[in-house]
Formats: sequence, C-alpha cells, structure tokens
Amino acid sequence: MNKKAQVTLIIAIAVFIVIIAGLIFYVANYFKKSSIEPLVFEKASIENYINGCVKKTAEDGLRQFGKKGFVVENSKIPSIEQIQNELSFYVDSNLNTCLKDFRDFKRQGWDVEKGNINTKTQINQEDVVFDVNFPIKVSDKVNTLNFDRFVIKLDIRLKYIYDLINKIVDFDSKYKRQVDMTMLNAHDVNVTIFEVQDSLVYVIDDSKSLIMNEPYRFVLRIKS
Repeated sequence: MNKKAQVTLIIAIAVFIVIIAGLIFYVANYFKKSSIEPLVFEKASIENYINGCVKKTAEDGLRQFGKKGFVVENSKIPSIEQIQNELSFYVDSNLNTCLKDFRDFKRQGWDVEKGNINTKTQINQEDVVFDVNFPIKVSDKVNTLNFDRFVIKLDIRLKYIYDLINKIVDFDSKYKRQVDMTMLNAHDVNVTIFEVQDSLVYVIDDSKSLIMNEPYRFVLRIKS
C-alpha cells in the first residue's frame, strides 16, 4: 500500500471514530435528559415523576404537530383555538402511555386511583403552557398522597411561528408562488423554501425554541 492510500485510510478511520463518538454522546445525552427520576413515596418525588411524563408527552405532541404542519388551500389555516384543542387532545390521549398505567407505582406496592385527564393548552408568543387536570391518589400501607393538577411550560415560540405563517399565507394569496424575503428576513428563524409538485413548501426552524436541544421545526405547505 502506498503512502497516499495509507493516509486516506487513516483519515477515513479517524472520521469513522469521530462519527461513532458523536453518536454515543448524543444517545447518552438523550437518555440522560429524558430519564425520569427514581420513585420514592414522597409528594415531590411522585409529582416530579408525573411532571416528567407530562413534559415528554407535550414535547412529543408539539414535535409531531410541527412535523405535520399545515397544508394550506384557499388561504386558510387552523385557528389558535383549534391548535390548542389538538395539542390538549394529544396529551389527554398519550399521557397514560408514558406513565405506563402506573406500573412503576404498583411495583412499589402502592395503590393508585386515577381520574380522567383533562388538559388545557395555552399558546403564547414565547411559550406553550400545558395545564393538566388529573386527579390521582397514591397510597402505601400507611399514607395517602393526593394530586390534582400538573402544569408544564415549554419555551416554544409557537404563536410567533403562527404569526409568521399567517403573513406567508397572506402574501401568497396576493402574489401566487412569490416569496417575500424581506418579511422572512425580519424574523429570527431559519426558513428553507422549495417546490414539491403542486406546492410551495416552507420549513421553519426556530433555534430559540428547543426540544431535546434541537430547533423546533414547523412545515408549511401551500398548494397551488
């Protein structure tokens, strides 16, 4: 093997090692951030455990909502109220999956009585608040702990993104297939634009709205 080939092989191996190391770091960091604290029979411990699942479920709901985004025809997008209801429904439907129907509690020998989950979501300019009404009674052989409400605030600028989308859709309704770069550049988000068949697609990434250290992404597809 000549020297040039040896150098190329060494570089390739080095790049491979860096990639593997990066993946290991990412996976370790992901599980560290998403892990839920060990349970003990204390109000704070149980509340933190449930809050961890509320946060994870809310983040999953926001991430899926942004990935699905809007497919716009006739210049209509859902109202803020409709989006809030959709996010609330997601938490109501999926929170128990994260909680594993309280199996971790039952393994501790605790009894759990739970009521219905009723989430109210508030979309603000700088954050999204999930207010979860969820009556829970946890008992060991001696004591009982009662919980009613869990509130999580996520620093996702969904209203800011929503307002930008409104401007994009309004401009498109007036100037078909045109892009207002002046308006886009006035917003501190990254916007990628491309055409797919009969649609103009905007991919909005907001580095000031992070989920698991990743910029929040919202996809807007405007059909001709």
